[in-house]
Amino acid sequence: MSLLIKNGRVITHRGSCRTNVLVEGGKISGLTAGQPEAERVIDAAGMWVMPGVVDPHVHFRQPGMDSEDWRSGSMAALAGGVTTVLDMPNTDPPLTTAERLEEKRALVGATSSINYGFHFGGTAGNIREVLDVACGDGLEPDRPPRTRVASVKIYMGSSTGELLLTDLSVIRRLIDIAPIVTVHAEDEEVIRDCRGGASHSLRRPKGAAFSAIKKLLTVGRAGKVYVCHNTSYEEVNLAAPFYREVTPHHLILNESAMDSIGNYAKVNPPLRSEADRISLWRALSEGRVTTIGSDHAPHLRSAKDLDPIRAPSGVPGVETSLPLMVNASLSGQIAPERVVELMSYNPARVFRLRGKGTIERGADADIVVIDPREEREVRARDLHYKCGWTPFEGMTLRGWPAVTVVGGEIAYEGGEFHLVKGREVTYDRP
Repeated sequence: MSLLIKNGRVITHRGSCRTNVLVEGGKISGLTAGQPEAERVIDAAGMWVMPGVVDPHVHFRQPGMDSEDWRSGSMAALAGGVTTVLDMPNTDPPLTTAERLEEKRALVGATSSINYGFHFGGTAGNIREVLDVACGDGLEPDRPPRTRVASVKIYMGSSTGELLLTDLSVIRRLIDIAPIVTVHAEDEEVIRDCRGGASHSLRRPKGAAFSAIKKLLTVGRAGKVYVCHNTSYEEVNLAAPFYREVTPHHLILNESAMDSIGNYAKVNPPLRSEADRISLWRALSEGRVTTIGSDHAPHLRSAKDLDPIRAPSGVPGVETSLPLMVNASLSGQIAPERVVELMSYNPARVFRLRGKGTIERGADADIVVIDPREEREVRARDLHYKCGWTPFEGMTLRGWPAVTVVGGEIAYEGGEFHLVKGREVTYDRP
């Protein structure tokens, strides 16, 4: 299907302009002041036309978990303007073997209506598997690598799943052989020393993050390490040689949310003080942050309603991440071009995703049309999460997706979903 998106303000990481976008054969075929004929026309007058969000950090919980699946996760993503996700490996069983990767590819390929890729779990015992899925077989230097994953994920602190890795020699080896390593940077040793703390934030203090990042500095190098969910300016600054991600929940919420909504604000790493939250915005404004990832990590209410120690950590966020940041942009906190850079262009660049993250001739036609005039209250009943709740309940946000296009096909429009099949991403060579 050919598609013309006309009269909108096209926003990329480079800037913005009034132009029309022509889509043919699933690709952007041109940006034009004219209005060529197309089978379908979207009038985006008064709206923002942006690259679809590339969310580098989601937990869609399949296989083996029941708090999300690829159908509900895809719907939430589409309604939030997300066209590509990179899914984390801490599932049941965890994604740590080539066989499980093929099983997951088959599962997701049959049900996903958004584009997708996978992070692969790194352990002390699966170096050979990492060589196979992330670097080719490692035995034939002249053979091109057969990269099938976005990164190798390392958990330096315990989290949902059983992928804890604390051996620095193994971490160094994984960083050496993988194109890129993503890291949950909380030091398990510090966490264990603080397990008697009176609150979640005291049981997983900022010191755990500082200690983990300092260890990474001894084994990692620029361009090879991606530090997930930084929670303060100090962490972002300490991790300066590496790629640095922040999340909307750490930008918007602070530790007082634990008083108001309890375990529904429990995340790893924890929400920090208001001063830390403000400091994250300073890091962002100074250009120290590389990406924004939702860290969409839903749990059912039955799990969140357990006691504070046993309740799992994680909040859903894939459907609200872009509206939260567009609202911040409309409030003057961040330029819309910077939103695109952090949520579309940079994630695609860091993880070498071919054709993603931009609106230009030849790029994949993954596009979101935002209506900056639409003001809406966040209500769980209106969202599409399988878990049925959101930590942002009751917030009023301005600027919501009106249309989401995946591979040149309209997948979401005016609150209605259309049958579209997502595709697995492809990777450029490192």
